[in-house]
Amino acid sequence: MPEPDPATWSTCATCGDALPPGARACPTCGKETSGQATAEGLTPKTRRRLKIHRGLRIFLVVGVAVALIGVMALAVYQGPPVAADPLTNTWVYNITAGNYSVFSGSVTGGDYIAGNFTVVTPPGANVLFEVFNNSSYRQFAAGLPAVPQAPSSNATEGVIDFAAVVTDTYYFVWVDAYAAPSHIDITVYASTEYMSNVLVQ
Repeated sequence: MPEPDPATWSTCATCGDALPPGARACPTCGKETSGQATAEGLTPKTRRRLKIHRGLRIFLVVGVAVALIGVMALAVYQGPPVAADPLTNTWVYNITAGNYSVFSGSVTGGDYIAGNFTVVTPPGANVLFEVFNNSSYRQFAAGLPAVPQAPSSNATEGVIDFAAVVTDTYYFVWVDAYAAPSHIDITVYASTEYMSNVLVQ
């Protein structure tokens, strides 16, 4: 069957798409045609409207394509989402004499917590810093002798460098070791970061 002559095709006056020869309705928008009005036979107003329709469709297709490419590029650049670890934080503790403050979290064996702490007030006061695992912290909280998981430090400032041997919940404790009658309340500032031992390639 011979191909129809391109000259016999016309343009839909509503949506601007091509009308096949002999079509009674536009295959794109369904608008019925009154004869086959060619693009040359359209009024200037209709031709302007058709150009606007075509331009808007091109703009829409290109805009969607650019947006999808941008979203995919951003996802590739950022990599998989990573939830913030609760042990990566800054902390300010106001500890009354004879009491303690603590924060805790799960640490995978082989990972470590790095950071530092400083007694802000009163200047020069010391704070006792200790790290306990789950079972030893329960002993500490009950007032029983408890063995810390790392060497304790009693200083006005210090470095936090704790490596977990096994996966467990660990408790980072700051103790105001001054006796309650002394009324020496201290404020401790600490900054910590969870450091994974797993290298992500």
